[in-house]
Amino acid sequence: MGCESDMLSRVKLDYIQDFEMMFGRLKLDRPREAAAYYVTLVVDNPKEFSDFLRVAEQLANITRRPLETGRACLFKNGLIAKVLFTSEPGEEDFGRERYLPVNPRVIWEETKDDLKTIISEDTFAAMERHLEDISSAYNENFKTYGIKLKRNGNVTLQYNAKWILYTILSNCLEKSNHLRVQIGGEKLFSEPFVQYFRRFLELNNRVQLIVENEDHLADVKKLKEEFQEKLDVRYFPGEISGLMRNYMFGKELAVTSMKILSEGEDETSYIGTAYVDVENIEELNQKFESLWNLGKPL
Repeated sequence: MGCESDMLSRVKLDYIQDFEMMFGRLKLDRPREAAAYYVTLVVDNPKEFSDFLRVAEQLANITRRPLETGRACLFKNGLIAKVLFTSEPGEEDFGRERYLPVNPRVIWEETKDDLKTIISEDTFAAMERHLEDISSAYNENFKTYGIKLKRNGNVTLQYNAKWILYTILSNCLEKSNHLRVQIGGEKLFSEPFVQYFRRFLELNNRVQLIVENEDHLADVKKLKEEFQEKLDVRYFPGEISGLMRNYMFGKELAVTSMKILSEGEDETSYIGTAYVDVENIEELNQKFESLWNLGKPL
């Protein structure tokens, strides 16, 4: 049986080495171990950790503990989200190793310019070819919106702040849309998070932003001056919903989440539910509009 599982794997050492370089540019602590786990998750989408371990041992000589460390590193950096439960009847499809990776295209977009300066043209071209294979597997395994559901059900997740930004950006790269964002703003307007919000503004037709306090209005005004009619902003004098964070991407995808309080700033994570059902998304958009109408224009 072990040999049969080995043969079924579509992972190649080249793929792992590519993402090891990318994760190195992203300054992950354990880029090789993280790359082995990430690539196996995207390409093979195994249901059990033992299947991840088999690939990692065979191709990269990585044992259990380092691979677990690589997985933890991915979560900490917002490159995978942990699935807590799903309403979709085919829940067993998630298996016991229940994680959702961000789109490999987003990682490539963030690192390719940096990589181009340190690797040969042939290596860069090979990485682009590999990315096509890996992206194809990602689309097959994790569907249009990256949460493994097509147009029914929802999935509840735990994730680091960057995961939602990567996921929304992935969808923005596929098509321009109307993005609605409700956020406290404590991190959104600091680096590197503001870079992603700028990309949202560049890629979408319109962005509506609800800011729940006045602390960051100076930063918001700068974005408004730069992007003009593309950005509409409402704010409230004080926080109105505490830890809630919401994102609506047209009628395609919605994520509602709550921040988990923690002692360490780097450990902050969120519990959120991602929706792809049109009726659910419409209801959330209506709630956003009701809140929007109560806010003060910038």
